[in-house]
Amino acid sequence: MTRQSSIGAALPLVLVIACGGGGTPAHGGSDIDAMTPDAPAGPAAPDAGGEDGMPGGYSLPSFPGGNSFFYLLPPSFSRFLPLYGEGSTREPPGFYDTTSDDFFSYAFIWWIDGTADLSTSALRDDIQIYYTGLCPSPNVAATLDDPSAATRDAGALVARRAGTLNVGMCFSNPVPLATIEVSSYECPDHHAVLVLVSPQPTTSQVWSDLYAIRDGFLCW
Repeated sequence: MTRQSSIGAALPLVLVIACGGGGTPAHGGSDIDAMTPDAPAGPAAPDAGGEDGMPGGYSLPSFPGGNSFFYLLPPSFSRFLPLYGEGSTREPPGFYDTTSDDFFSYAFIWWIDGTADLSTSALRDDIQIYYTGLCPSPNVAATLDDPSAATRDAGALVARRAGTLNVGMCFSNPVPLATIEVSSYECPDHHAVLVLVSPQPTTSQVWSDLYAIRDGFLCW
């Protein structure tokens, strides 16, 4: 296929490879039948590569009191997304509350099997395809800047891009123009894409919380 914050250390690690039953369906959509809440993982929970730390897993913090949901790629609501693997969300308690500063503010990760086009233009198209199916809306518009400088370091991070997301209506509510940040990673045997989304100013508390989740990402 081509194509630190106030929550700090209080953020529990959740392995996206674990999934459980029960709870509220992700994003409240009846057509999102592939999404299930992640089961809480203990500090020493096994990863996808087994307990010996073999390649194939990752961990990502959650919002205290929030929800984490697991789904397959491509998701049932966006079958044209040209990615295969797994996805998971990290949502704060006020995600669906239009009066909350947490409204439509969350992180999601794509844990990608095989090869993937992670260029700026491809990621922008993928985000538009994803939200066109999720909301659903034919008028989704996303912008995404090229990285201003090389962001790769000794870890898995390859590039970090900033942009905007306009979905219009989503989950039966109008959504303000949101800022997005897209980080791509090369892990030992997967690519990963971590997206942060919020209509709030980047100086707000929810963005501090989102950055803490982002900075807590680990893969092996």
